[in-house]
Amino acid sequence: MKSDVLLETLERLGFLYPREQLNPGRLLKVALKPGWNVVIGTNGQSGMAMSFTGSTDAFGEARIDLERLKTFVGKDLFEVADTYLASSSWQERAVGVASLSALSQPLLLPAQLKKRGFEVPEKAEHFGEMLQPEDIVAVVGYGGGIPQLIGKCRELHVTDMRPRTAFQSILVGQEIEYTPKEVFVHPEKDNKEVLGKASVVIITGSSLVNGTFADLMSYRKNPRLTIAYGASVGMIPDVLMEQGVDAIHAHRVSDPAAFESGVLREMNMEAVIQRSQQSQTIKRGKE
Repeated sequence: MKSDVLLETLERLGFLYPREQLNPGRLLKVALKPGWNVVIGTNGQSGMAMSFTGSTDAFGEARIDLERLKTFVGKDLFEVADTYLASSSWQERAVGVASLSALSQPLLLPAQLKKRGFEVPEKAEHFGEMLQPEDIVAVVGYGGGIPQLIGKCRELHVTDMRPRTAFQSILVGQEIEYTPKEVFVHPEKDNKEVLGKASVVIITGSSLVNGTFADLMSYRKNPRLTIAYGASVGMIPDVLMEQGVDAIHAHRVSDPAAFESGVLREMNMEAVIQRSQQSQTIKRGKE
């Protein structure tokens, strides 16, 4: 079932494309990587989204019909997105979200974003730079940016579907503890309580893939700031911000040829991102 924010983003892209005289790309290839699904299209339109696959079984069995996916090669990325956003499989829905990201690329250029009223700092701000010392911060999804938040706020809470041993070390000394100990880790069942107490809420874009984004947004209680982050949120910000997101920290594909080459040759998507994508912060425009 399609989420409202994804469906509305697809509809907004359908409005912006003819207005900006853009041509949608056609699907060339889909790469299924550990943890990621990548869509490569014509016109330099490529994107990626978390696929909830990899070394952990916390996300359940992967379900994706490869033979059906083959039939979409050569088709308009709007058709690919529309079809796969409707899938009940997280792994197939990731193809739809990656297609949204691919279609969004020409509309994520700073000039295009500023034209639509968004603020785009010349240097991308890590969301740690947006925190204040008295903030209680809740992060959904333990990502690589967590260390940069330590010491920037009064309390730092993280919720995740995975067991904490997937991203925290067990330190055995005079006591047994998890490190970094400055981070309070909670299971996903505590999302409502944790987000409800936060002054800053930071939500992983993968929540768009597994369909939890709307629920997570509803758990907030008038936070000072709501931030969405990660590769899975690399799409136009228009609808996300209309629904309450204040800032997005993601990437855009700055070198499509290098991105495609890296995807086809390497398994490590982090290295591919560093070489072919531009980190970008998008904020609400001043009213």
